Amino acid sequence: MTVRILILTIFILITNQIFSQIIGTGEAGFTDKNPTTLDKPIRFSPYKNNSFLFVDFNNYAIRKVDDKGNVTTLFGGPDKKGFKDGKTNDALFDGIHGVAYDKKNDIIYTASASTNIIRKITNNNGEFRVETIAGTPQQKGFFDGDTKKAKFNSLHQILLNNDGSILVLDIGNAKIRKIDNGIVTSLVGKDSISPIKVDWKYPIDMAFDGADIVICDAGNASIYRFTLGKQVKKLQLDQEIKMPHGITSDNNGTLYIADMGANTIYKIVDDHVVTKIKTTTLNGFDNLNKPAAVIIINDILWVADLYNHQIKQQKL
Repeated sequence: MTVRILILTIFILITNQIFSQIIGTGEAGFTDKNPTTLDKPIRFSPYKNNSFLFVDFNNYAIRKVDDKGNVTTLFGGPDKKGFKDGKTNDALFDGIHGVAYDKKNDIIYTASASTNIIRKITNNNGEFRVETIAGTPQQKGFFDGDTKKAKFNSLHQILLNNDGSILVLDIGNAKIRKIDNGIVTSLVGKDSISPIKVDWKYPIDMAFDGADIVICDAGNASIYRFTLGKQVKKLQLDQEIKMPHGITSDNNGTLYIADMGANTIYKIVDDHVVTKIKTTTLNGFDNLNKPAAVIIINDILWVADLYNHQIKQQKL
């Protein structure tokens, strides 16, 4: 009877197209295989060949997950804490909170919350090289202008715009700032310098939704939609959320939110209808411990389960 119930359960899951996989043992560590261990995965970015990148925060590393769930460390590691540019074997990293990939030019970008810099990692026949492109290393503050003199305060996400500019979410200054042709400018924020103003408290993650950018403000427990150069508006949700920390879009009218305060993944339809995504006890979405980020790759939703040191997935 038990075997029949198990087979029936698996059949129901398959016919409903629910699939799950967990990467990481649940214990903090730093191994790619046998078994794979992570230490506080916190941000995602699409990468090449249906893979994605993730920031492994306490390992000071950028690692890759391929379409079969295999993990490969690209650069960084627990012995690489600090600040140093150059070849990735020698380079040092700290406080990485954002990552983005330029597929046209095969460049990885990172944003650091502790060293307050944006860096690019170029790939020359498999040899990665790190270069700081904006910010004053290990100095926080605010200054727009030349990238070599610009100052940031706790960078937490980075996006690449279609026009070639780089957008960064500067939490300490409550702004989205743009890097273009060697110049840093403010696009939207709470101070009088920002051309578009919004009362943000702790804007912590952002993602493209079509041409717009959607933003999680953990301090206001709210989601915002920013139409570049025009306006920013707060979404009027039909249900409260507690501490949104991660956000992504399927670009078909649905947003997905990692709510760190509720240990829940929500979806938002038409900018206002909030529902908890359907999960099963066979995956880890029912046992999240501070979910930090979400990403969709080929109709599969991946979640960075920060305090469980795991990455979890479910087919949408």
